[in-house]
Amino acid sequence: MKRLKIIILLSVGIFFLGSINLAQAISKDGKIHKNISIMSVDVSKLSKLEAKTKLEKIINKYNKMSLVNKDEVYKINMKDILVIYNIDEAVEKAYNIGRDKDIISNIKTNINLYLGECKNIKLTYTYNENLLNKYINNLKESIYKEPIDATIKLENNKLEYKKEVNGSKLNTENIKRIIISKIDKIFINQDEIKIIDIKPKYTYSELSKIDTILGTYETYFNTKLNNRVNNINVAAEATNNIIVNPLEEFSFNYYVNKNNIQSKFEKAPVIINGKLKPGLGGGICQVSSTMYNAALYAGLEITNVKNHSIPSSYVSKGRDATVATGDLDFKFKNQYNSPILITHKIDNNKIVTTIYGNKEDKKDIEVITEIIKSIPNKIKIRNSEELYEGEKTIYQKGRVGYKVNTIRIDRTNESKKTELISQSYYPPKDKIVEYGTKKKN
Repeated sequence: MKRLKIIILLSVGIFFLGSINLAQAISKDGKIHKNISIMSVDVSKLSKLEAKTKLEKIINKYNKMSLVNKDEVYKINMKDILVIYNIDEAVEKAYNIGRDKDIISNIKTNINLYLGECKNIKLTYTYNENLLNKYINNLKESIYKEPIDATIKLENNKLEYKKEVNGSKLNTENIKRIIISKIDKIFINQDEIKIIDIKPKYTYSELSKIDTILGTYETYFNTKLNNRVNNINVAAEATNNIIVNPLEEFSFNYYVNKNNIQSKFEKAPVIINGKLKPGLGGGICQVSSTMYNAALYAGLEITNVKNHSIPSSYVSKGRDATVATGDLDFKFKNQYNSPILITHKIDNNKIVTTIYGNKEDKKDIEVITEIIKSIPNKIKIRNSEELYEGEKTIYQKGRVGYKVNTIRIDRTNESKKTELISQSYYPPKDKIVEYGTKKKN
């Protein structure tokens, strides 16, 4: 038994001595030691030049990458973004393993390598960040597709629908990670890139819910007032075929205050401080007022409305909605769970506004106005040097003022809900009578 132990010890000693001799022989031979890799590429027993040449061939072989999106393939060459691998540095590190320490430590390292321990050197690199971002931006632009909304239009008194088309865009963070991972691991030849679907604002599944008339109203105008008629047409066209999604607020000014719309308006009488004066866009308030009444009958939530300072000729008191640049806007909110569609139709001397929506939102609405107070106007007397003594003239016609409540009554489902929509105030206008003071010769 003692003899067997001696034999084993001698064998182990011989083995280690042989390993040391082999390791020292490799060191003296100028070769990289056994079981050493650079970026998983085996460079064992290679000279520095051989290791460098081997790495360069592999890098050149795997220098390109395919980025796949379904049937589309996009190529990228690492040279295009100036990827440079620090091959000399990595080879030097590999070569120095088992050489860069004291004799005992080097021998220990070499023996461990010979017995199966592996060492893998990371291949560091640099690349041009600007060129990489430029490539990604170009790829982003080539992949981007604008979504196309579903549409709904009134054609020949029938609602026509057209389905939407999804858009697409590149996930830029994902693509950057993929490319850097390719640079880092070298051997990746192909990877799938992530494309994000862009949903349009309006979809067929939602617009198809619009299937009935919720409210409609019509007003009349004088066709001989050409500028005013033009302005009514322009404002009606700007606010025609407008879709308002659930919980979305409609703003009349948003559509008519755009530069391309404003340039089409002409001068026509507008009400300023209780008086009719020439102004740009005179007549558009008839469109907003007609729409206001249609929205009332549709049961929509009126969020902003203001009456004129003079009662309008085309609607009764309390039923007008004046608009002007700034805060003087007509707004309402679609509080329903389905979208609504606003349409206008001009036929000879009338404009008809119709609001469509889902039949589940159809209501039995009555709109009434109450004159809660009439305010007499004052009569003012003043002298005029333009008139002879004994003559008089009415310089300004007077007008009675009013306070009016607009009330909406909802009788849907045999219930009765009364809602005060607005309180309108039309100020009185003084009557001015002038008496002459001019002496007769």
